[in-house]
Amino acid sequence: MLASYRLVQTSDVNEIEAAWIQNSRGNRVDMSGAGAASEFVADLAPFDDGSLTYGRYGSPIAVSFDAADYTRLIYQLREGSAIRLEGESSEFGSSEAGCLIPAGRRWRSRYAGGLENLTVRIPTTTLQRKLSAYLGSDRQALDLLQPSAADPRGAEELRQAIFHLTRAVDAGDRKFLPKLIVSSLDDIGLRLFTSFSRDVVAAESPPAAPSAIQLGRVEQYLVEHYADPLTLETLADVSGVGARNVIWYFQIRHGSTPQQYLQRVRLQMAYLQLRIFAGNTVESVALHCGFPSMAAFARSYQRQFGAAPIARDPCPTHPAAWPDGEGGPE
Repeated sequence: MLASYRLVQTSDVNEIEAAWIQNSRGNRVDMSGAGAASEFVADLAPFDDGSLTYGRYGSPIAVSFDAADYTRLIYQLREGSAIRLEGESSEFGSSEAGCLIPAGRRWRSRYAGGLENLTVRIPTTTLQRKLSAYLGSDRQALDLLQPSAADPRGAEELRQAIFHLTRAVDAGDRKFLPKLIVSSLDDIGLRLFTSFSRDVVAAESPPAAPSAIQLGRVEQYLVEHYADPLTLETLADVSGVGARNVIWYFQIRHGSTPQQYLQRVRLQMAYLQLRIFAGNTVESVALHCGFPSMAAFARSYQRQFGAAPIARDPCPTHPAAWPDGEGGPE
């Protein structure tokens, strides 16, 4: 995973220990069971508001960690792993749901049979900013449940979102990455709030309704800025109320979330650009219309219009040059 973001690849015990300390806030590394031929691999894909890390090692290892200013969500992909948070009486073993390491907590990990982990890190400032935008009020504390103690369906959907992001980053065109990362990290934050936050789970009663003017501002913004990533902060800024209020009443008014509404706008704009303007490539249209990847564009376009996106030939001579098979020269 994330092989194009290779950070460390070594069998040297001293280099492995230094990598943990330098890149993961490790403060003590026990490699007494290290095998001479065991190779440690660490990949790090850094972004403005978070990062993805992947690590693997074939020998036993134990690491103690200092507190960090970011929240980690760790997926342990090998049995025999255990994590203990400072002040917790129980250990968290390998789990499909993942293990959440809150910011500001010291913790220890033990990998008796070697390790293979995928981790997403999101800075505390980012999560707090997004939570404030979602709830429409300043929030300083962020109290998140462990995935195994929260909504099972939400935990599985979050896992799928993180692994989907990892695959997209691994294989995706770098031109699409900025929009992919912004929209994906926003989606991950929203899933954390709605499934794992005590504050949000306790406030699931309907929020106050935005006015027609406030919802109208959002609708207008989505049409005018369809190529831009949509975040919780944007919804709060444009509407003047919490993003949660907008999301809730968008469902009532349009039968969709703002993101789904935006997706429809993007698809219509892409259809028009492919159908009307000659010389556009499918890739340039996907990029211009705000899609996070070519795969996401092709999949959504096929589902919406029943045909793959096809660029218009500057001199079309047969119906295949048109997206719906119609409208060619008579």
